[in-house]
Amino acid sequence: MSTEQQQKSNERFEKMITMMIATVAIWVAITVYFQNYASNISEQARRRAQENAIAATKKELNGTIQYSYEWQGAFQTWREIGWQITAAEQEGDTASVERYAKLQERMTALSEMLGPNYFDPTIGWPDTNKFEADTYLVESTRLNEIYFAESELGQATDQTADNLVVQITLLTVTLSLYGLSITLKGGVRWLFVIIGSGIVGFCMLWLSWSLIELLARPEVNTAAINAYSEGVGLSYQFKFDEAIAKFNFAIAEKPDYGKAYYQRGFAYFDKNDITSAIKDFEAAREAGLEDTSTNWNLGWAYYISGQFQQAIEADERVLTIDPSVLGVRMNEAITYLAMGDLANSQQQYDVLIREAERQVNEARQNNAQPPASLWLYMDAGAIDLQNLIDQLDNNPKSWTEAPTSDLISADHASIRDFAYQQMLRLKETTVALEYTGQAPTSQEVIQVEPFLFGQITGRDEQGLISNFEVSPDAYFPYGTESVTVKFRFSGPAPQQIIWKVYLNGAEDQSLRVVFNAELSSDSAWYQTFGYDYTNVFILTPGEYVVELYADSRLAQIGTFFVEE
Repeated sequence: MSTEQQQKSNERFEKMITMMIATVAIWVAITVYFQNYASNISEQARRRAQENAIAATKKELNGTIQYSYEWQGAFQTWREIGWQITAAEQEGDTASVERYAKLQERMTALSEMLGPNYFDPTIGWPDTNKFEADTYLVESTRLNEIYFAESELGQATDQTADNLVVQITLLTVTLSLYGLSITLKGGVRWLFVIIGSGIVGFCMLWLSWSLIELLARPEVNTAAINAYSEGVGLSYQFKFDEAIAKFNFAIAEKPDYGKAYYQRGFAYFDKNDITSAIKDFEAAREAGLEDTSTNWNLGWAYYISGQFQQAIEADERVLTIDPSVLGVRMNEAITYLAMGDLANSQQQYDVLIREAERQVNEARQNNAQPPASLWLYMDAGAIDLQNLIDQLDNNPKSWTEAPTSDLISADHASIRDFAYQQMLRLKETTVALEYTGQAPTSQEVIQVEPFLFGQITGRDEQGLISNFEVSPDAYFPYGTESVTVKFRFSGPAPQQIIWKVYLNGAEDQSLRVVFNAELSSDSAWYQTFGYDYTNVFILTPGEYVVELYADSRLAQIGTFFVEE
């Protein structure tokens, strides 16, 4: 090739490269524009997210303070005045009754909780759930949901903006390669051009994908959020049908709204529609809500419905990540039990108790108290076993949560016996860990005769009980202020006696008694539960299960009833 031809070839190459540089420069400008656009969206979303997070915290804090003031300051004072009115009426002091009644009227006018929207004086108890929902729960939920939505938008667009920055960098490299190719001769310069052009092609495809991400970016669906927040408030008020309608609307507006599925599942569960609850918990998981709470409640719903293998799978999703979640460990243990797999159930209960001991010891080593949830879950585990026993005995209570006996195909007798032993073990371990920090020992257990429930009807001059009237069927009429337990025991005197009382399946901790004085065997002893120290309070109607623990060992259980 002649010098002139070579010169013309170089000129054509330079013109081509110049055009390519200009094109890439324009492409860089376009990319920079969209990078600024994405970055601006991200910045504004993050700012709004922060504003809503602060507003949500402020609303919840102020609402909690207001509720505490209204409940402790206004209503409790109103209630105490009511007790004074009752006492004055019993004394026949009409003047005091009138004064107290006027004071109550003045208080009612000064308190929002005591207003007509939340309080009916004839009932004497405010609708605290509605008050909390209206005061802060719905609004704080709405603000929190906006925060999460704005945060999601900010993160998505921030990632897109970061990708665009990388594209700009690559295009800058391309411009350098094109510029260098002009200074080179021969085939080497074409290598630079090919590499640069390949980068441009890649960036064109990447920009197209980034634009798709921008167009399909998460949006803050205020209509769905508002409906969801209102649904949460309605569920809190136990208005489950109305809440489900709100969650339906939220899901229609935002089909991938995992929290709406989850909360609707809870509403269905509380309506005892377990099948619908399972579907919604599954839908919440499919929508990305793959957390402890979702799998925990899904596993429990599967257990209640008799789908034991699915329950195990849901529980394992939690325990594989965090083996220390005691509540889920208990659910898995009782599920294995309902399946008739006693070996695996025993293994899970063993792991559970070791974990409880570890948490208690760790807290004590740090001069701290174990979390309150530990005692809650340990107690709940024992209650769940009692519920299973009640179903196997075909004696379910209104509060029983357990699969019905027809859903349990394994041998009922062996399951029942195993459930009772594990329930006893959980109860004794809970008391021992709470009061001694150690697992219960294998010491001799005192022998306590069956409880006799009745009323103290006479005392001598020293105040000692001289007459005790036993209720033969352990039933007491409405308005009973207190019930007394008479018991005798034989064996070594315990150093500590603990009484626990369960009202309708849940412990009434106000009736718990811890007694450290020594008791002599073969003597009659009495323990009174209730409010005989006042003429205002009465025992709530229901089933009362009384448990006596001697040095952390469950020595006796008895039941009495207060009629409605």
